[in-house]
Amino acid sequence: MRTDLPILTFVYRPDDFDPDYVSEAQPEAMESYGAYAERAGFMFRMVPVNELQPTCVDRPRLWWRGEDLLATRQCFQIDDFSWDPQASHFLAAVRRTIEASDSVLLNDSFTGPPHLVTDKLSIAQRATMLGIPAVGTIAIPFGRYARRVVDVAREAFGDGPYILKPRELGMGFCVVKADSVEQLAATVDLVGQSGIGYVVQPFIPNEGDLRVHVINGEIVAGQHRRPKAGNYLANVAQGGSATAEVVTETVRKLSKLVADDLKASLLWVDWLLTSDGPVLSEWSTGFGGFTGLPEREREQVGKHVFAWVHQLLAAEAGPVS
Repeated sequence: MRTDLPILTFVYRPDDFDPDYVSEAQPEAMESYGAYAERAGFMFRMVPVNELQPTCVDRPRLWWRGEDLLATRQCFQIDDFSWDPQASHFLAAVRRTIEASDSVLLNDSFTGPPHLVTDKLSIAQRATMLGIPAVGTIAIPFGRYARRVVDVAREAFGDGPYILKPRELGMGFCVVKADSVEQLAATVDLVGQSGIGYVVQPFIPNEGDLRVHVINGEIVAGQHRRPKAGNYLANVAQGGSATAEVVTETVRKLSKLVADDLKASLLWVDWLLTSDGPVLSEWSTGFGGFTGLPEREREQVGKHVFAWVHQLLAAEAGPVS
């Protein structure tokens, strides 16, 4: 690996996925993001979290194969969550070690606690406080208390259908559609034993979702993601497709409102496209999530993303806390 270029390290969690999926997705991500990074003057590498060792003996250090990744100021992107509770705690240790150094954590592109871009309940709460239409969201209690949500959801959303999804996972994994109260109750019984937080939402008929890419206050592109025929998930990772989309003035204003409120220099804002207008689904940070765009828009977003990364890296490092 060249040592004269800044390095962008993506920390991923292979143990959350089927090994066959990882063996296919990891080289694809390495090739696609690596190409953009190289053109922007970065080295790009992907490191599985299980190979890292965060420490603090004399200073914050992050060891990988005998190398302290924090020895020089670099850029990192790290997954924020895992299906495994202990792995989630370890991811947090890695994240906090990077935050304690003078390196740049690309996830930290906004002002506020991390849960404001990972927790779907917190996102819905923040959006509604801003007057933005958002998908109704109810947290499912844990364990044997989980069924208590059924009556609450029925009163709020009617007799279905419903969507149940993890509060803090992505890519459309572990998302279930329940078409009736009976199915909701049965699904709640299962997720109540899963060991991870879940929410229930109404299933809102839609034409897919629109991901709006906001970088430094500018709407860079819109990505319309549609479910595969007969499916209900628009995530590309779950078989959905993506095309470029012109962002309407309404969605443009609302997306900028969110980014301005969070003081986010980079934010992806997802909107359900319903017959009643756009409804906020969620938002996220980090440099990924744009390779599904058509080539022209993909190049445009990639150019802006890595210019943003250069900007963060060039900024004066704050004190090591």
